[in-house]
Amino acid sequence: MRKKAVFIFAVLFLFCSGYLSAAQWGKGVKLKHIDKNKDGIIDKKEWRMEEAWGHKVHTRVNNWWERRADTNGDGTVDSNELSAWKTLEKERIDLNNDGVIDAKERRLCWRHARSRVNTALEAQYDKNSDGWLQPEEARAMLKAKHALIISNGQAKVDSELEEEYDTNNDGVIDLKEAESLKEDTQ
Repeated sequence: MRKKAVFIFAVLFLFCSGYLSAAQWGKGVKLKHIDKNKDGIIDKKEWRMEEAWGHKVHTRVNNWWERRADTNGDGTVDSNELSAWKTLEKERIDLNNDGVIDAKERRLCWRHARSRVNTALEAQYDKNSDGWLQPEEARAMLKAKHALIISNGQAKVDSELEEEYDTNNDGVIDLKEAESLKEDTQ
């Protein structure tokens, strides 16, 4: 009994003081990147660096939904943009209402929300020149891309919208990948 109590105390002490080995966190937990000096131990300094980095990363627009939600283009998603995004996501993007946006739902996101014009190709389809692709403008761009793929057998990915259709991430949409493009633009 006494050995068990000492063992539990030692584990709690190590955990609370921040000197728990990355390997002891268990399988499936991805904390090895925190161990900057690769000694197998996460110390207080490494943990503080990770927390500071995490805060900095979470204050900027980093992924696809944040880029869509950042409607004023300031590089951060404020509380109003976040609540508007959550409403849009629940009502129009999560089509099967399972609480998770899967690959097909991500691809179809252009149908329900404006997309910022980032490339010269996208600017060609921005008919009202407002800096945003409306759903009908995005559809026209993707239909033209599909026609190009059918005639040439493949086409280079030129925009974020097209990246969603490049399932193997090789920078090219081929005939097989174009099947979902055709399905989504009809």
